[in-house]
Amino acid sequence: MIERTYRKFMGRYPLPPESTIPSFWLPQTETLSILSVVLRFGSALTAAAVMAVIQGAASQEVLLMVAPAALADRSAVTLTRIRRS
Repeated sequence: MIERTYRKFMGRYPLPPESTIPSFWLPQTETLSILSVVLRFGSALTAAAVMAVIQGAASQEVLLMVAPAALADRSAVTLTRIRRS
């Protein structure tokens, strides 16, 4: 009995939207430039190991130990900058 009353009462109101974040249109502006830089930690680690070997601070075995870890590592830092007018 209570369910029927509740359904009739709620039937008067529209269903709530699926998203509660209001959507709005951004004004279209011209894109001046886009800069996107991706730095992979494996690449930075390999470069550091190569520099250490070149300077004589480490032996060549260091490159052999670093290479598998550097190839397996997919973590990265991404910088994206978009300039608009």
